Amino acid sequence: MTVRGYVSCIFADPYDGPTAPSAVLRCVRALLDMGCYEVSLGDTLGVGSPANVRQLLHYLVENGIPLDQLAGHFHDTYGTAVANAWEAYRCGLRTFDSSVAGLGGCPFAPGAKGNVASEDLIYMFHNAGVETGIDLLKLVETGAWISNRLAKANSSRAGTALAVKHRINAPHRTSAENGQPLSWAIFQDTEGLQLYRSGANLKIILNRPKNGNALTASMLSSLTQTIIEASKDSSISRIAIMGNGKYFCTGMDLGKDSTPVGQGGSSSDSQFDRLTNLFEAIDQSPKVTIACLNGPAFGGGVGLAFACDIRISTKQTTVTLSEVKLGICAATISKYVIREWGVPFAREAMLSARTITAEELKSRGLLSEISEDQNRLTVLLDQLLSRLRVASPNASRMSKELVRLAWAHSGGEKQAAGIRELFAAMMREDADGAHGVREFQRGKKVDWDAYILQQSKAKL
Repeated sequence: MTVRGYVSCIFADPYDGPTAPSAVLRCVRALLDMGCYEVSLGDTLGVGSPANVRQLLHYLVENGIPLDQLAGHFHDTYGTAVANAWEAYRCGLRTFDSSVAGLGGCPFAPGAKGNVASEDLIYMFHNAGVETGIDLLKLVETGAWISNRLAKANSSRAGTALAVKHRINAPHRTSAENGQPLSWAIFQDTEGLQLYRSGANLKIILNRPKNGNALTASMLSSLTQTIIEASKDSSISRIAIMGNGKYFCTGMDLGKDSTPVGQGGSSSDSQFDRLTNLFEAIDQSPKVTIACLNGPAFGGGVGLAFACDIRISTKQTTVTLSEVKLGICAATISKYVIREWGVPFAREAMLSARTITAEELKSRGLLSEISEDQNRLTVLLDQLLSRLRVASPNASRMSKELVRLAWAHSGGEKQAAGIRELFAAMMREDADGAHGVREFQRGKKVDWDAYILQQSKAKL
């Protein structure tokens, strides 16, 4: 029987900090002496850099460890796994561990990412002229499939890009309420955003997990444009927004070279317009909008969630109106937070900047449902989307308008006039109501998604 050895935490561990090269040497030598045919060097926390890799390998070789008995195992927590693998290859390593779609993590290092994505590794080697014997597109298809089966975001950059480029749309299936799975297909992957479709549903993934899905200027513009275009698309009935990784959204990007805070003038005006346009696009969309909070939200991320019609979250989700800690206020999001939370609670949350749990939000009626974890959250979203098929998109739009009239013009003439207009619209011969009532009289339930799709095709 052949045995392969593995040394974990070659650069650092979560208990003792940095790992001395001599400690790695001692473990490698002991494993080889035991008869292991190969020893994998594992940067389990994903904290290493190419310089660390080069230094360690040179040290091991200088102390008599043959490179052909070593392998590289680099996690991608800080985005250096591919670079580390390339440096190891240049130093002489020829065997590497990897994970399809970058799946995995580290049980004793919370937040650590999985092993380097196989797709990213193979893409790099092939572009460098290094033959691996692996069919990259088949690998990409496999990564898309397993990510969808596990209801997890695909962590491979190359895999996601190639899936879009080559139209490799492995269905993302999770059990919906009626027992039939939903199928999600990615159709656009831009900087910071991934877009998926499943029938009449659009799912927008905020995709800057290493930066807490903080909203850059380009993300704000792209997200706004996506919402506006979807709002005009008659084939779309529902829009869901969720984040990739640990956070839902940490608000404005406050990076040193990217934040407009403290600059004033046109920079301030531009950021105000970008934020206002985004929240208004969501708020005024005729589609049903759903915030799917996969983790904590801060500042503008809270506004993003509460501009939506419905919210679901994981049990671990928290929201924090943290602006006052930074000397700023919840300006552009206040309209939506105060409307949804009510004046007393919103005031207290803004002034205290305290962390508010999912349980408290649920108890206040601000969350529709809570899931145990992120995997179950995706299932919960699909179940919610399936239940919403019972609602006519146009009736949903009118219902949203009734709520808007009550909020902005309660008891006034504008509310009365608006209600009258909506009543007249729903009673028209060509309105959704005419079809819905006919089907009711026939004893049939309406599949509004199928009906709207048929209507859309008829207009082409």
